[in-house]
Amino acid sequence: MPEKVIDVYRKAEQEFMEGHHTEALAGFTAVVKTDPDHLWSRFQVGRALERLKENNRAYEVFNTLASHCIKAGFPLFGIAAIKRAARLQAGSENTLQILADLYSIESDRVDQDLAFASIPGLKHDLDAAETISVDDKLPAAAEQAAKNFPDPRYPKQLPPLPLFSLLTNEACFPILEILQLRTFQPGEVVVHVGDPGTSIYLLVHGEVEVHEGEDEKSRTLARLVSGSVFGEMALITDAPRVASAVALRESHVLELPLEDLETAAEDMDDITWAVAKFTRKRFLNNLLVTSPVFSPFSPKERREILERFTSVGIPTDEIVIREGTPGPGLYLILGGEVEVNKFEEDTRVHLANLKEGSVFGEISLVTDSPTTATVKATRGGEFLFLSREDFQDLVSERPEIKEALAKLSEERVHEQKQALAKASVTSEDGAVIF
Repeated sequence: MPEKVIDVYRKAEQEFMEGHHTEALAGFTAVVKTDPDHLWSRFQVGRALERLKENNRAYEVFNTLASHCIKAGFPLFGIAAIKRAARLQAGSENTLQILADLYSIESDRVDQDLAFASIPGLKHDLDAAETISVDDKLPAAAEQAAKNFPDPRYPKQLPPLPLFSLLTNEACFPILEILQLRTFQPGEVVVHVGDPGTSIYLLVHGEVEVHEGEDEKSRTLARLVSGSVFGEMALITDAPRVASAVALRESHVLELPLEDLETAAEDMDDITWAVAKFTRKRFLNNLLVTSPVFSPFSPKERREILERFTSVGIPTDEIVIREGTPGPGLYLILGGEVEVNKFEEDTRVHLANLKEGSVFGEISLVTDSPTTATVKATRGGEFLFLSREDFQDLVSERPEIKEALAKLSEERVHEQKQALAKASVTSEDGAVIF
């Protein structure tokens, strides 16, 4: 009974980890011949050849793989292959320049609306095509198999490369050059909470878990897969990291050190504009996914709704909403922080602090009544604003939005009542009960 390709692949991975690189090379080559679309096995052929000191063959595999990935719409994987080739010998600059030409903002091939595509996974149910002999001919056979792409059909339009597709060709190339390819083993920390933010990261292949807190108090925030960008807050603030990122399995990550970025960038205005646009889009994407206002809608519907909002800059210490006045509209925080306070007779009661991704102003809109609290910016930044009039027009078309906001409004009102009750409870001798 023939072996399944998944079993051949797992055995090859085990052989590679144990240092049996010839046997691993034979296994990965068999996987490539069985499932030519599985690009990671081709990458592993290159790594195994490198471990066997077949550096020229490894270089050819990585360089050919890079060229294919760039044209096929897998630019991150292409960059990783370029970086591996560059470690072996000079000559990868031309491939890097092709990438800059194809993915810069000046390219007519990039479609900014296309979703980022992960490299194809292994087709588990295939029978392994053949057994590869472990002999003197193996390195040459492995190189040939990994470089052979039967009938490649490259798309006319390509997905944007995070951050880099907002740069000109001239600005893009030197920054692509300074990207560093790093490999993290399972359990290894990529980013540690509390450390200064000095780099941003692009996950080429693997899986990374993001969590806040440490030890038993740690809470998982997200699991990142291939194509994810993380650590990007370092682009706009020098504040310490607020979460940790740990590799769950072997993960290959492209690191962009900010210090090197400043050195490489000849036109910092170009970089500053691209960074601002990139981080704004990232915040918007995160907000669309996490906000209860937008969760019921498809990605396309969310974008259409957000087009109704206008961007406003709010400075630190500005009163955004004043208690008891008609509500101006709905606010979404892209960047910044506000504190929410309410007066109970002559006592100011602190209700909440809201940060990036939060919504406020909805209670007055949903209940059509004066605002119930004062909102003050404690850290200025960029907010999205939808006026009361535009809100009424929007909910007349999409009543689901008012339903989502009504639920959020009920929760906020309940929280306000609890906060006020706690503030008013005292013991008979006047001591505060806590």
